[in-house]
Amino acid sequence: MPKKKKLKLKKKIIFKAIALLVIFMSLWVFVLFLRLQLLPWLYLILIFCVLGAIDVGLYLLLSKKSSNCRMVGSALALIILAIFSIGITYQNATLSFLQQFSFLNIETEYYQVVVHKNSAFHSLNDLANETIYYVTNREGAQKASQDLAKKGIQKALSKEGVGNLITEFLADEVSVILLEQGEVELYNEMSREFRENHEVLETIRIEIQKEAPKNDVKITQEPFSVYITGSDTYKEINTVARSDVNMIITVNPITHQILLTSIPRDYYVKIAGDTSELNDKLTHAGLKGVNTSIETIENLLEVDIQYYIKFNFTSLIQIVDALGGIDVDSPFAFTADYEEDEHIYYEFQKGINHLDGKQALAYVRERYGLREGDVARARHQQQVVKAVVDKLTTTTILTKYASLLGSMEGNFTTNIDIDSITAFAKMQLEQMPSWTIEMQVLEGSDAQRKTASIPNLYSAVMIPDEESVLTSVQKINELTE
Repeated sequence: MPKKKKLKLKKKIIFKAIALLVIFMSLWVFVLFLRLQLLPWLYLILIFCVLGAIDVGLYLLLSKKSSNCRMVGSALALIILAIFSIGITYQNATLSFLQQFSFLNIETEYYQVVVHKNSAFHSLNDLANETIYYVTNREGAQKASQDLAKKGIQKALSKEGVGNLITEFLADEVSVILLEQGEVELYNEMSREFRENHEVLETIRIEIQKEAPKNDVKITQEPFSVYITGSDTYKEINTVARSDVNMIITVNPITHQILLTSIPRDYYVKIAGDTSELNDKLTHAGLKGVNTSIETIENLLEVDIQYYIKFNFTSLIQIVDALGGIDVDSPFAFTADYEEDEHIYYEFQKGINHLDGKQALAYVRERYGLREGDVARARHQQQVVKAVVDKLTTTTILTKYASLLGSMEGNFTTNIDIDSITAFAKMQLEQMPSWTIEMQVLEGSDAQRKTASIPNLYSAVMIPDEESVLTSVQKINELTE
């Protein structure tokens, strides 16, 4: 075969291979759109038609005998392949993100074996003949004692109330106690006597099985509420910890209204399931799991909460950093202590402040330097939530999309099912509604009270303002009726 014919045949094969590659990539893109299940059928049909037109047009262009047509077709093919590659990257990031919307039926608790400082106990082996005491009716404590039994520590007895257990420990009536790590941290903060007279011998990781939620709410057709909680820990997201953020997002998909209701962490309320005569700080409900926090707030606000989303310190830092920072408008200047142990301070000016992840965390945690204390902190939390939403709705999100979704991987847990998420996304794309967002913060007065968690000491709490609670309940009811 003459060299010219061989060259022409070779070029023909190359150009057709390019056309087939574009067809393959377009099919891949369309299959990923189908797997996402986020787009209405009208959108999918339109995308299929557009992709088909691109494939046919390029194939015809690359099949032309004219070298100019083929060169133009090749250039267009390279541009289209680049666009498809970016699109596939975004689609895969979205798929990976959506796969996280599966219910984590495990909550992690950490229990600590606590002994007197300078005691004769230096390891678990020294406790073989000792009795370990733990709080009655704690599934996690019972599992931890069973774990200790496997290590040769057979004697374990339960007592009513953590306060009684601590009192007896400090009075040297008991030598070894088993406490949830959050409780140890609480008494470290509140009791100098406990802080100076104990040490932790061992920390035991316990996993608690939870029941999967049963929600019949159709979130595209009826109002629903989501509990947003931020735990005060850097540990794995399903670790039981105090709830620093307690926010209810009530959504009415019919009227396209959203109501953010923030509750100060120190709100003095009755903790669901607690048999103590004392109320407690709302934040301490988180030590008994997210479901206890939800039930406590449901009782307080007379609202049904169908879903929750739980974040921790790491989540906020990484999300804000992935967005390139956020802007908040501070009503006054103040200083915040980002890390209490190392005392890293951040200065916030009155007016607009651009915050990175660590600064945003300091902004939402600070309360001591604020005139309204816990109420002001709750408002700051709402500001940060709104700032994140504002950033998500700008065009800059296009360049940060993949990194944002990646930053959230493993940093939140939720009971919202994937079907509800995709249904809501489809509704948004079909209707393109304009949402109205309103915010409210429950108010109260600062006081010193004994709490169910620390019944033998006075703690700083916020006594709920009844009128504020009633007004909040009324607004939620108006939105959900």
